[in-house]
Amino acid sequence: MPMTPEPVPFRLSLAGKDTIDTGGIRSVSYKVQGLLHLEGDTLALEWAVDRSTESVGLKGISTDVEQFDYEELVVPLSWLAEVRLTRGPLRRLILRARRLDAFDSVPAARPGAIALRIRRRDRHLARAMVEAIEEARVEALAYPERELLADGDTPTGDVD
Repeated sequence: MPMTPEPVPFRLSLAGKDTIDTGGIRSVSYKVQGLLHLEGDTLALEWAVDRSTESVGLKGISTDVEQFDYEELVVPLSWLAEVRLTRGPLRRLILRARRLDAFDSVPAARPGAIALRIRRRDRHLARAMVEAIEEARVEALAYPERELLADGDTPTGDVD
C-alpha cells in the first residue's frame, strides 16, 4: 500500500460580480481555499468559501465578509481518468474524471474536471500527491477485489 502523502493546500478561482446602480457601486468577490487528501482508495476534497462584498454609495463605504461552512467531497480513485500537475507560473493540479458529475458540488468545477491552483511553495506536496494517486490507482487495478469488499468484510474462498 502506498504511503499517504501530506494534504495539498489549494485555491479555486470563482468569478465575482460588479454592479453599478442608483444606490452606488457594489463589488462581490470570492475566496475558496481547501485541502486535497488521499485516503486509501478515495480522494477527499475539503474547502471553505469566503464572500467579500464592498459597497460605495451615498450611505458611505462598507465591506462585509461572509464565511460559509466547510464542505467536503469524497471521490473514489476508480472515477479518475487523469491526474496531472501543470508546469509554468500558473501551476494547477488537474483532476479529470470518468463521470461528468464527479465534482459537481465543488465550486469552479467543470463537468468531469477540476483545476486546483497550487501555490509555488506547495508544488512538492502536489508532486508527491500525483505520484501517490497514480501508485494507488495501479494497485487498485492489480487488486480489484479490494474495492468490492465493504469495511470489515473478508474475502471468501480458500486461504492458505
